[in-house]
Amino acid sequence: MNIPFFMMAIPAIMAVVAYLVGRWAWVQAVVAASTAAVMGLLALQAPLDQAVAFAGRDLRFVSAWVVLGRSFTFVNDDRPALAFIYLAAMIFFAGAGAVRSGRAPRAFLPMGLATLSLLTATIFVQPFLFAALFIEMIAACAVVMLADDDHRNTRGAMRLLVFVTLSVPFILLAGWQLEGLATSPDDPNLLTRATILLDIGLLILLAIVPFHSWIPTVSDESSPFTAAFVFTVVQAAVMFFMLKFFNQYEWLRDNQAEFLLLRWGGAVMIAAGGATAFAQRRFGRLMGYAVMIDIGAALMAVGLATPDGLRATLAILALRGLALAVWGLGLSWLRLENNSTDFDDLAGRAWQMPFAAMAVIVGGLSLIGFPLTAGFAGRWALYRQLAADEVAFALVLLLASASVTLAYARGLAALFRRPETPEDEPQPSDGPREGQVTIVFLIIGAAAILILGLFPQVLLPAVTRAAEAFQVLTQ
Repeated sequence: MNIPFFMMAIPAIMAVVAYLVGRWAWVQAVVAASTAAVMGLLALQAPLDQAVAFAGRDLRFVSAWVVLGRSFTFVNDDRPALAFIYLAAMIFFAGAGAVRSGRAPRAFLPMGLATLSLLTATIFVQPFLFAALFIEMIAACAVVMLADDDHRNTRGAMRLLVFVTLSVPFILLAGWQLEGLATSPDDPNLLTRATILLDIGLLILLAIVPFHSWIPTVSDESSPFTAAFVFTVVQAAVMFFMLKFFNQYEWLRDNQAEFLLLRWGGAVMIAAGGATAFAQRRFGRLMGYAVMIDIGAALMAVGLATPDGLRATLAILALRGLALAVWGLGLSWLRLENNSTDFDDLAGRAWQMPFAAMAVIVGGLSLIGFPLTAGFAGRWALYRQLAADEVAFALVLLLASASVTLAYARGLAALFRRPETPEDEPQPSDGPREGQVTIVFLIIGAAAILILGLFPQVLLPAVTRAAEAFQVLTQ
């Protein structure tokens, strides 16, 4: 059995199956979530280049697949990234059935599975620079997911596609310069040009200011749950794409200016998000600025070039997904009545939809990095390291988090605002209600955030194992 081919083909095939059963929301969700779960187990447990007994026959698992002169190779260091992507996707796919009642895009699950296939190819492809082409296709899938009948404004989705398209030529040109080293290994200009081109490509791909505008626009105009999936799975794949660059090229990780650039890029992104977050009056757009700050924090942690910084990065990535999934599910239900996330339009909705409001509160606080929530663990680890040598960066992150908290407090006050007159008091039958299954998902998600906030050490073994795949980066 050819493992890379199998792991790329199965999600693509199941995407077709999910599309065919699209009228049955829960069947579609079970198909997608089961596929992600099986692929996650395969990513963790599949033997590489070994023969095993299966159904009375010897089956050999081959780790490389060559097609059109390009190799797709599965190595042990790929397991943590794949496991994270599949686990995060499984969480979103499992909750998608509940969101479908909240008018989530019908194309979400089929295109989400297709995205998993492309993300797997992104990690397997060799030479690794060609992963940029698959990221371009992932952006195209994201446009389809983000655009639907209830979210006809595709400005944010198209910005995402445009920015990714702009980044790909720079990354491919950097690869062209690197190929020139095979014939001219003593030419320092090749490495210089490759570094500059690669930096420009990653700057655009990572949505660092001024290429960040698609993030708040997508979060404001698209389905909150779908936007949360893009911010979690797609952006995590981009982060792994960058980490693999540093892991693979010694000349890149030996250049301390690159890590300094990451720290400053993260700081600029945090400052930009914090400078505009406090004035926001819509939960959707506020989510976008909170995500910007979280991405900036992850970049800053990578830029520290230390083992603890790498572990903080992976913790931030993992916990962002949980927070966004819970927030996205709750916000999708809160906005049912008027298709708006404006604070005033959602005034008093916490009394009608308490579980959805609880999810928005807990998920949002975790994304901010509020104490006693899951998101605090990664932020606290980063604060401790910044306090030693980069106090200014720590203050920027703290002030930006306070800015989001201020805006978020206004939103929560609106959610719990009581009507001015008794006649305006909503009756129990008024407005949309969460279904029983949806309530179960909301409670489980909120409980997971709070439990991980109280016992963050539960994540430490998994984060440590994931960091070992990139340990050469900090040597």
